[in-house]
Amino acid sequence: MINIISSCTNSKKKIPANIFKIASYKSSMSLDDVLKTWKQHIYLKEEETHSAIDLYKGGAWKATVAIKEILLTKYETNLYIASAGYGLIHDSTQICAYDSTFASSTINSIRKFSNNSSKDDNVSWWDEINSFDVNTFSKNDYFFIVLPYNYLYAAQNTVKQLIDKFKSKIFIFVANQNKLPLYMSPYVIKIDSKFNNFEPGVQSNMLQRAVLWLSREIVTKNIPLKNKELQDHINVEMLRYDSFKMPVREKFSEEELYKKIKTLIEQENISSASKGLKTFRNMGYACEQKRFGKIFKEIKGGLL
Repeated sequence: MINIISSCTNSKKKIPANIFKIASYKSSMSLDDVLKTWKQHIYLKEEETHSAIDLYKGGAWKATVAIKEILLTKYETNLYIASAGYGLIHDSTQICAYDSTFASSTINSIRKFSNNSSKDDNVSWWDEINSFDVNTFSKNDYFFIVLPYNYLYAAQNTVKQLIDKFKSKIFIFVANQNKLPLYMSPYVIKIDSKFNNFEPGVQSNMLQRAVLWLSREIVTKNIPLKNKELQDHINVEMLRYDSFKMPVREKFSEEELYKKIKTLIEQENISSASKGLKTFRNMGYACEQKRFGKIFKEIKGGLL
């Protein structure tokens, strides 16, 4: 059995009620008070519920589901989600739509309740909301941990439990240079940024796309599920590619930016600021998230 552990996504198919939006909680509240209220609501399931696999959307999620489908052609495979709203859950778990994240600089970030924006608050939050018992996994299970840095850091105590129990059957895929706890090092498989030259795409879902590619390689070329063999295969494939360089994005004045965003909304029928910003950046333009969101809201309000 291969258990994929991937993160939840900001993009969801359903709009959450205010009680399931971190942005609805005052930043003056303590983390403990928010946790207490949040847990009461998620356990009561006061709103409509959905299977987790059917709630999320976006490029990263599409690639994640495809990883499961590819691996299922050769191995028994389960998909688990490291959710900033629910902890570790199976993809069939019934949950309410929610907006909470371990990523920083967003209105639904857990770290908004910290006086010093400490990443350790993410760890505290995860340890409180997560009720999954890793002892329910079989001793012969393998684990593909496909988490962006903020989620991997937040769930580090759960990851350590898995490492202690399953050791060499743990594969932690990373696509950045951020410092991780030392006990994770022997289990890390590095994805080089060269992958975006090998398979062009959005930088934000490169990790998921790379693991999807590797999963196909594992299935079609019978690569053993061993850390060295998997890392060597990646390295050999990437040798013929140059290091990836982020494109230099064009910047605009306030007036130019307003016109560009308005045109984007009208021509692409964009309904959300997050999707609009991603599309905007993919077009080679630059804009800070908060600034884009403010202008987007003003324009949408005028078009209604």
